Amino acid sequence: MIARSFHSLLAGAGALALLGTTSALEAQPARRPAHPDAKWMLVEVFKAGGKPEKELGLKAADAMRRRIGREIPAKEVYLVPKEEMTAILEASGFPSDVPLEPHDARALASQLRADEYITGEVERGDTTYTVKASLVLTRDNALQQPLGDITAKKYDDAIDLLAKELKSARAQLTHEQACVNAARQQNWDAAATAAKAGIEAYPKAVLARVCLANVMVNQKAGAADMLKISREIVELAPTSRPGLALKAQAFRDLNEQDSAIVTLTMLLATNPNDPRLQKDVVEAISSFGNPRIARPIVEEAVAKNPGDADLLRLRWLILLAVRDYKEAFTAGEDLVRLDTAFADSTYFIRTAAAYAADSQPQKAAETAARGVAKFPESGSLTYTLVAALRTSGQLQQALEVLTKATGNGVAVEDAGLLRATILKDLGDNDGALAAVKQSIAQGDSSSAVVALAVGNALYQKAAADSTVGFDQAIEVLKFADQVNKGEQRVQAKFLYGAANTLAARALVQKAAAARDCAGGRKAKDYLVEAQINLPAGGSFAPQQAQQLIALAMQLDGFADQVIAAVCK
Repeated sequence: MIARSFHSLLAGAGALALLGTTSALEAQPARRPAHPDAKWMLVEVFKAGGKPEKELGLKAADAMRRRIGREIPAKEVYLVPKEEMTAILEASGFPSDVPLEPHDARALASQLRADEYITGEVERGDTTYTVKASLVLTRDNALQQPLGDITAKKYDDAIDLLAKELKSARAQLTHEQACVNAARQQNWDAAATAAKAGIEAYPKAVLARVCLANVMVNQKAGAADMLKISREIVELAPTSRPGLALKAQAFRDLNEQDSAIVTLTMLLATNPNDPRLQKDVVEAISSFGNPRIARPIVEEAVAKNPGDADLLRLRWLILLAVRDYKEAFTAGEDLVRLDTAFADSTYFIRTAAAYAADSQPQKAAETAARGVAKFPESGSLTYTLVAALRTSGQLQQALEVLTKATGNGVAVEDAGLLRATILKDLGDNDGALAAVKQSIAQGDSSSAVVALAVGNALYQKAAADSTVGFDQAIEVLKFADQVNKGEQRVQAKFLYGAANTLAARALVQKAAAARDCAGGRKAKDYLVEAQINLPAGGSFAPQQAQQLIALAMQLDGFADQVIAAVCK
């Protein structure tokens, strides 16, 4: 469900542990006392663009820090000193004059105990500067309040206006926190009232609207109402992840799939390097009937921003989603040439999966093998390689790769199932069953289905060749009945009954001809098992089950006659 996937984005992303070493803590200078009621705020280095200017981002951040100090009273906001930020960054190995990635920016704010932080961008033109900034809540860096996008002859003038807007925007925060607190207590009416008070205090409030939207989700608001509130959020903050996630879900609930896809594409563009976001959005787009509507949006963005690695990555993901594999392979290779860091484990997994979907199992195996060579500890990549080798018919090599990886302690998902399946494919039924038993003994029952597959194969072979006999099939199917659950167990039970029926038919005929009392009694035992287990087939093979039950009853009477005649 998209609702679950995208509402979960509101929970926030975890901070990296890159910041916060002991040396970093020791490097902090003594902190000036703050007012006990003040919220702590950090101003991070701005991103700089346009015409080159030395330390432009750093100077813009310094200017913002000064303006905030003048604009907002110290009893409301305590500005974390720049020196403390610099000490933490340098002690952690980060340059102090370069803007951080979003997850690192949040980690820094958390380390410095800031409740809020300011991020921004400054671009120098021929005669003007354009500055934009946002207020971000440290508890969740998806919660951002844009402060504006100002162009002026001096960046100081633009920042002066942004600082004034920050003062106005913070009027919503007390109400937003009250909304969050009430929502945690599931007091939805009080939460909604607080959020609406925040919007009244600051009509452009994004943060209060996000809280209100969350309350509406929990109150089971209709799709039309959810679309309305999410549109308000996105109009005020076009890159708001919560707003876009809610908007996409509302479109889907209204069955407006094309609009949902466009919105999801915009959502992915907010952070195309987030693997969780990639997975959720691309899978959602792929599930729609017409995911191709996303492609022209991305193509246009790439054309307007040639060489933008994030947009190129987004295009690659969309190409995979629309199953244009040939173009996706080329796009992926181009990305790797542009930035070798792009060739992470996710790249190899997705590319191998695309080759497999494009009916190129050999290429899938080759791609996964390159990935495993680069990331030998990746269980997901090893799984992909083993699966690709099996699909391409390289069973022995698949088994060797799996054995080596698990022997080296690599955690491969469903390793027991993989091993048992490959051994079965190799025709080593004894090895496959041994692998199933070992896997179950280790607490993994996923391979139990292989026992059913082996038993079914033995049953089919015996049914087609009267010289084979059903004893081995009966033994394996009885084991499969014991270790499987659900539908697989029902199937094993029915096949066990069927194997007993056909074994009894062959045996009772021989017993009658040879006047063999022991054979007649054994046939009777088979038929007891048959009549107990055959009814399980009624849920998925009713006609076959009915025919076999009738045959078992007929054979049961015949067995009684044989026993009566030959057993004295």
